[in-house]
Amino acid sequence: MRMMAIVRLALLGLLLAAAGLAQTRIYTALAAGTSPGVAPGAAASMFGDNHASTTAAADAPYPTTLGGVTLQFTDNAGVTRAARLLYVSPRQINYIVPAATAIGPAVVRVNQSATLSASMHVDSVLPALFTADTDGQGVVAATAVRTVIPTNTSTPIPVFQCSAPGNCTSVPIDPGVDAPVTVTLYATGIRNRSSDSKVTLSIGGAIVPISSIKSYDEDSVLAGIDQITFTGLLALRGKGEVDVYIVADGVASNMGRINIL
Repeated sequence: MRMMAIVRLALLGLLLAAAGLAQTRIYTALAAGTSPGVAPGAAASMFGDNHASTTAAADAPYPTTLGGVTLQFTDNAGVTRAARLLYVSPRQINYIVPAATAIGPAVVRVNQSATLSASMHVDSVLPALFTADTDGQGVVAATAVRTVIPTNTSTPIPVFQCSAPGNCTSVPIDPGVDAPVTVTLYATGIRNRSSDSKVTLSIGGAIVPISSIKSYDEDSVLAGIDQITFTGLLALRGKGEVDVYIVADGVASNMGRINIL
């Protein structure tokens, strides 16, 4: 439940600095990064003005109408689909790109409006990491657990701490020896990867083996999220706070930060 709360917070608060755009101008981006493109099945955010007359958040399974708002995707094949909505407000909409959206140019419209619309490009894979500050930068919005080998019990450990929303710092992680640490990163935009082997994780300039990758579909509470889990922190001991990013099918994500004692 704590992991779900963290990821949901990142989705709902993402890229708030971009919300001060001109009247009726629309900007859409992958929820975790700053790319103006999107990927099928990914989490994304839209910013502008007059999107909704109220503020509302939804629970899974996420609806296609929320707070009187609908978001219609018309893709490169000319097919129009309604997006699942997580959050709407007058200046921001968080949504899931329809999973069946065709690759190529697309148009998204709020309430089928010609003025509240935006053109964008849909890429098959467009990776982006969630960060604790919800702006695609700084410490990653990751979770971690330490496992005590003799008893095989796991205890959550912090990866970041926040003194206020948007003001988060990394917490150094002790890699342990007899009590190894498993870390989970949260991303979006890699649901359509060609294979798990085509996803690489770089931390402090070193390639770190990935234990597992899991993508959640539109009916999940973590719709649009890609979960990347890894161990092997011992090889990174002493790195301190370093860059972390992923590459999927040759496309690199934004860079976050992680701190390793």
